[in-house]
Amino acid sequence: MKRKNQSQIETEIRRRVEAKYDERNALLIHLASYAGINALLWAIWLSSPGGFAWPAFVSIGWGIGMVGHLLDYYNKHGGGAQKREERIDEEVRRHLERLEAGRQDIYDESVKNGADVYDLEDVRLRGARLADDGELSDQSDWDEYDVAKRSDRQ
Repeated sequence: MKRKNQSQIETEIRRRVEAKYDERNALLIHLASYAGINALLWAIWLSSPGGFAWPAFVSIGWGIGMVGHLLDYYNKHGGGAQKREERIDEEVRRHLERLEAGRQDIYDESVKNGADVYDLEDVRLRGARLADDGELSDQSDWDEYDVAKRSDRQ
């Protein structure tokens, strides 16, 4: 693996920081346009002769999108990202402690939770082929399939 030189590291860090600031600016532009357009729509409604509060549809609909954008930024760059990293670090530390203690059941929890974790010593290569109906079939099914197909032709 090739090591990065100082300028490559600085370029990568700069790219990440710029991406964070670009996302923050996009969030601020979204927030400003939400506030401005909603203020304009509510002002139009207030200056009209009353009636149904139709700007509420825009405020609520766009507000849901605004909350989604805020949560996305929070989870990528704010406190949510920091909390996620802390949880991941804690989980890694816990797994390393189990490995250091000589416990071989480190992946038992993953298997119980439905993760696809296999013991590589027990791996067998299996053959498969595409059947006429478009599904993959195991090699053990081939003989039965070939016999059935031959009997259909006769």
